[in-house]
Amino acid sequence: MVNMIRRVWIEPEDEVGFDPYEDSADVMVELEDGQLWAAAFVTVPYLQRQMYLSGEMAAGISSTTPPVRFVALETPHVIVENLLHDTIEDTIDYLMTLGIFESVFIHHTDDHLVM
Repeated sequence: MVNMIRRVWIEPEDEVGFDPYEDSADVMVELEDGQLWAAAFVTVPYLQRQMYLSGEMAAGISSTTPPVRFVALETPHVIVENLLHDTIEDTIDYLMTLGIFESVFIHHTDDHLVM
């Protein structure tokens, strides 16, 4: 039996200043069986901005090593063209169809996330 999506929440979709083409968003998915899953969705411009900021920080730390622009992603991230609701829902559908949803999303149970 296939577990279908009941609801998708995108934070901070409704906040002032949120730019779906240049920001990041936490996405929560509720499946029909009540399970909750969470993932971080980001755009390429967001990653580039993070790389720029890390380069600026590195430049201020050491004068002996050239600054390096980098992004260290500790948790799974889904990189998308934009953070529009339809794009995120379609991406989730593809992740489920490809059988990799559970490798990208973190299962949320009883007030904590299960990795």
